Amino acid sequence: MSNFFIKKLQNYIFQEKLLEQKDRVIIGISGGPDSVGLALALKKLQLKYLLKLQLIHINYHQRGEDSNQDEKFVRDFAEKNDLELRVIQYKKSFEIGNLEEQLRDFRYQKFEEIRQESGFDKIAVAHTQDDQAETFLMNLLRGSGLQGLTGMLAKNNFIIRPFLNFTKSEILEFLKENQQKFQVDKTNLKTDFTRNKIRLKLIPFLEENFNFNASESLGKLVTNLQAENQLNKFLVSKIFKDLIEIGKEKLVLDILSLKKMPIGIWKAIFRKAILELKGDLKNISYNNFLEFKKIIESEKSKKQKMQIGKIVLIKNNNHVIFSKV
Repeated sequence: MSNFFIKKLQNYIFQEKLLEQKDRVIIGISGGPDSVGLALALKKLQLKYLLKLQLIHINYHQRGEDSNQDEKFVRDFAEKNDLELRVIQYKKSFEIGNLEEQLRDFRYQKFEEIRQESGFDKIAVAHTQDDQAETFLMNLLRGSGLQGLTGMLAKNNFIIRPFLNFTKSEILEFLKENQQKFQVDKTNLKTDFTRNKIRLKLIPFLEENFNFNASESLGKLVTNLQAENQLNKFLVSKIFKDLIEIGKEKLVLDILSLKKMPIGIWKAIFRKAILELKGDLKNISYNNFLEFKKIIESEKSKKQKMQIGKIVLIKNNNHVIFSKV
């Protein structure tokens, strides 16, 4: 199994162009089975690709002594496998909002800071096919559109996910064959969070009653959706150039031309315009689009205005002007 596992990993790396010779790679490691498995697998490929590897562990101090035990485990693992390690101590934030999102944002921000300052090429994280299935179901239940349902990419800028084609059970078997221990996060066994409920209740229900390979099937579905989304983005970019006049810190949309397009294009153009000015689509809801649609369809001759955070939309005759406050 171990040799088959590494061979499958090499094939996936080649297929998705995740690594190149002499890449300098940061590996995010929590101490759990997935990240430990990733570190061990890339260590086995180190000579083949002439990789420079560095482990990054973040102690969030969210689970008392268990957090410190995770850090100690990772330090011992790094020493045993002759891998460089950098440990980051997270200081509690007093920001209001989703703690899980705050920790994730902090993690990726730190990874990118270290990548830049140390001259690394890639950041490897250990998301699996099971994680992909969970993310898809979470977004499906939230009513996400195509973009949300495409889940995680194997390669996204500097971030690579070499395990996205592997199930949790395959990784556990790989660790067992290599007699490699790992830490268990007890909070993953609680059903307080939506993701945990999906992992512990919904997916087992689907596998028992509908498809015993539910996670794998959902992973394949996400891959197909990603291809559709790439095509969608390509077409929207071409249409965007025809409908939008780009000015200094503003975008001007031709309403008459937009009205000739299917409603799906309206939504795509609206989201792309917001993305161009805002840099992301956080907190942009379907209701925002409905408000935009209402303005486009309105027959009123007077100026109409709507605001989304720091983005202002003003309808003036046959144009909508997107600009920052």
